[in-house]
Amino acid sequence: MTVQGTGPAGDTVTIDGPVISAAAPTSGGAGALGARVARLEAERDIIRTFTRFFWLIDNRAYDSIATQCLTPDADLEFDLPAPHRLRGHDEFTGYLRTRVAPESEMVAHVPGLATVEWADSGQATLTAYTTAWHWFTARAQLGALRPADWTAVGLVDDVYQRHDGRWLIARRRVTPAAGLVAAGSPPPAGAPSR
Repeated sequence: MTVQGTGPAGDTVTIDGPVISAAAPTSGGAGALGARVARLEAERDIIRTFTRFFWLIDNRAYDSIATQCLTPDADLEFDLPAPHRLRGHDEFTGYLRTRVAPESEMVAHVPGLATVEWADSGQATLTAYTTAWHWFTARAQLGALRPADWTAVGLVDDVYQRHDGRWLIARRRVTPAAGLVAAGSPPPAGAPSR
């Protein structure tokens, strides 16, 4: 593979070498530069999937989240507001349609800085805090410009796998980082955790 780009002084730089898979980043030896570039590209794609998930939730694009962000057999475990577990595209999308959509007027996620770690096997994990601001339909009569009804801070632990050329969430676990409530009131009985 030949990669050509512009160096810091504006000069043209050409790198010749083998095609490097992003599945197992390495360091040192032949192809080390290519492996590091592949790892950086993989991490960028992982962060993109991580933030896309929240953007799609916040924009109520419930039918797109699973196919754009999750492996087909994704295992999702949430401990907010109460423990529940979802497996696969159909179960996750069904939960969004039947539980989240009717009860959630608006939501805004603010993901914190994320750390991506690599196992020797090439498996990527991501850890980040995320603040979620929720407005519930049960309190819609208070107006759209009211403060959030419930705010929580969650610790997100993800495992990513490469699927159909993209880095997708294979496993997600969200636990409370600072108790059930950071601000506001707990969600109404049966309210979603997104």
